[in-house]
Amino acid sequence: MNLIKRFPFHSLFVKMLLYFLIVIVLLSSYNIWSLTFYTRNVGNEIVHYNRTLIRNTVDSFEKQYKTWKSSLLTLQHDEYVLSVQRQAEGSGKAGIDYLQIEKITAQIRGLVGQPYYHLNNVMIYYRNHAFLLEKDGLVDEDRMFDYYYVNKSYPLDFWKNRGNEPGFLLTLPSRTFAINPDRGNVLLLPIRTNVAGSPYEIIAFVDMQKWYETYQGRPGSQFFLLDSAGQPLFKSDETAMAEDLPAWDGKTEWILNDGTYYFYERGSESGFTYVTVIPHDNLNQNITRMNWIALLLFAATVLIGIGASFFFSRTINRPLKKMITGLNQIETELYQGSIAEFNAISDHLQGLKHERRQIKAWMESTRPMLTSYNYMARFKNIEIDPQASKDLWVGDGAFMIVVHQLRYRQLQTDRLRELMLKATAKIQEIIRLQIGSAFPLSHTFQMETQQILTIVYTGEKSGQLQQCLGRLKQIFDQDRSSYLITIAVSSLFQQSADFDQAYAEALSLIGQAKPVEETQIIWEKEPVPELTGFTTEQEHEFYVNLQAGSETACRQLVQRALEGLDRQGATSEQLQRFADHTALRIRRTVELLKIVHEWRPDTPLMLSYSVTPDQYRESLELLISEAARAIKLKREENYDIIQYVITFLETHYAEDISLDLLAQKLNMSPTYLSGYIKEKTGSNFSDQLNAVRIFKAKELLESTSLSIQEVGNSIGYRNVTSFIRMFKKETGQPPGDYRKTILRNKG
Repeated sequence: MNLIKRFPFHSLFVKMLLYFLIVIVLLSSYNIWSLTFYTRNVGNEIVHYNRTLIRNTVDSFEKQYKTWKSSLLTLQHDEYVLSVQRQAEGSGKAGIDYLQIEKITAQIRGLVGQPYYHLNNVMIYYRNHAFLLEKDGLVDEDRMFDYYYVNKSYPLDFWKNRGNEPGFLLTLPSRTFAINPDRGNVLLLPIRTNVAGSPYEIIAFVDMQKWYETYQGRPGSQFFLLDSAGQPLFKSDETAMAEDLPAWDGKTEWILNDGTYYFYERGSESGFTYVTVIPHDNLNQNITRMNWIALLLFAATVLIGIGASFFFSRTINRPLKKMITGLNQIETELYQGSIAEFNAISDHLQGLKHERRQIKAWMESTRPMLTSYNYMARFKNIEIDPQASKDLWVGDGAFMIVVHQLRYRQLQTDRLRELMLKATAKIQEIIRLQIGSAFPLSHTFQMETQQILTIVYTGEKSGQLQQCLGRLKQIFDQDRSSYLITIAVSSLFQQSADFDQAYAEALSLIGQAKPVEETQIIWEKEPVPELTGFTTEQEHEFYVNLQAGSETACRQLVQRALEGLDRQGATSEQLQRFADHTALRIRRTVELLKIVHEWRPDTPLMLSYSVTPDQYRESLELLISEAARAIKLKREENYDIIQYVITFLETHYAEDISLDLLAQKLNMSPTYLSGYIKEKTGSNFSDQLNAVRIFKAKELLESTSLSIQEVGNSIGYRNVTSFIRMFKKETGQPPGDYRKTILRNKG
């Protein structure tokens, strides 16, 4: 009864507790249903999981087997391999061209170096001449099989005898080879070619230990790889016997025999049989343990949920109840607890009462604070001297607003920020003295941290005001290496109610400031064109060249953009916006390429100090140079493939090249190479090729008198229409217009 009285049914506490419990019941029902469903179907799911596991293993090995077969067949019929055989027949081992041997060993190293192939070594065995070619060069047969690759099941005499089995490839049972010098014992699966009439054969050793590590079979299971005759080629457990496997009809997917699961699969490419053996007891123990764990977790979750529901409901209800009770009291008791939102509500309620008392006192005042500088300073959160500003009021009468916008030409640190605040105060005092001497009723105060505002009561834009501002310009220009000031003068306004409009007009004039190193005074509104610097195509070109580490091309693009902005009369704000955007793009490009780079500390300082186009160009060129070096260094350290691709494109851009051709030269699949280029550079193969071709086209258009068609042919475009379309897409204008623009700028 006491609990019912304390927490009636319609109270927030009871309702929240009820909602929490409903959620717990719903989640519990779902968990119970899930556990029941899981228990009933877990056996089928385990069988399905292991069937999927062995299918994935078969698919992986079959793809690798097909790759081995294709690679060995290519090597078997290689022109250089056959040429070495002819040279050995003519002049013996001494008459072999070792340049050809180097080319063959390079191919072998390419195969062995592919981590997906799992090849330990590939050898070309010239049986009639008693030597082999492998990844490290030419080795005599007795040295190879009596010292380097030693196993009593595969002695030298074994390799001397050619196999009589049918088929191009003969796969032999895996054995542990002692690999010298000092490389330990490795479990290898030998594969040898079987080409009738060939005087040599290819022998490949597959590292089955590495292959099985990628298989990631179920713990406690065994794996068998059997040939077409049922003989074991590989066993995950050397003590296991293939003879213990139950007979398989070639169709059944799995067999349960004597408490053990046997999962079978046959490879379509190799004809091998794959077997996974899993004890049934192992599965049952796991299922039982998982069921108990699930029940315990479920019970613990329900108990914790009920306790947490009661605790949270009470935690939320108590402070609300306390604050609601205090609303009817004269002095609300301040609530302070662990919930930040409730603390904020309590503080706000206290603030509302305090503010109500302040508003009442303010309304009784005869000099409203809204028209005082004191109010403005509080509104802008600027520290002021209350005594100095006590009698400053915005009165009625004609007036103009003069905004003094400061720009300090140094990076802001905590120490510099203190100095800037002091400097701003001194600048404010200079303005007050200069303008106040000519216009005694003027008011000068700080509107922002780097903005000073003066209200001048006058009936016209007089020469006297121009003289005052001219003297200020002379004073400020003496310190232009430390700061620059732009002064904007609004139109004449008649009523103090127009203060906001006058202030907004003066601020709009600030945006007309030009990139010059002196104090500027702006009196009249002038049209300001919308300028961005880079076009979309130029920005893309800049990004591609920066990714490639092309410092010269990036410098040219930045210089061209800054020259264009200067010709079009860009304002200081537009110039700074372009520089900041470009600098940000440079830094983000380095970050996107995952390059950890420590930027020079003077680069942001130079950008902060810059005003004129030349200063911005020098600052951006410093950033470009630093980024290009970091990108090139990263490419030289880790991206040999990308370096090869870029070098190949820059030297063969005029040829009919394709991704398939480049992938063939790198001995990679086109799909893998395409994804690799996209991942490392951020653009695909065709974008890289087009960027190189268009860059070369620009050079030809600028330095030669070749026709448009001749330029297109010389960079690899056989169709002039395709060349014109691609050039316009990359640069924003046709090649003919581009040439005219370049010639006009040079003239």
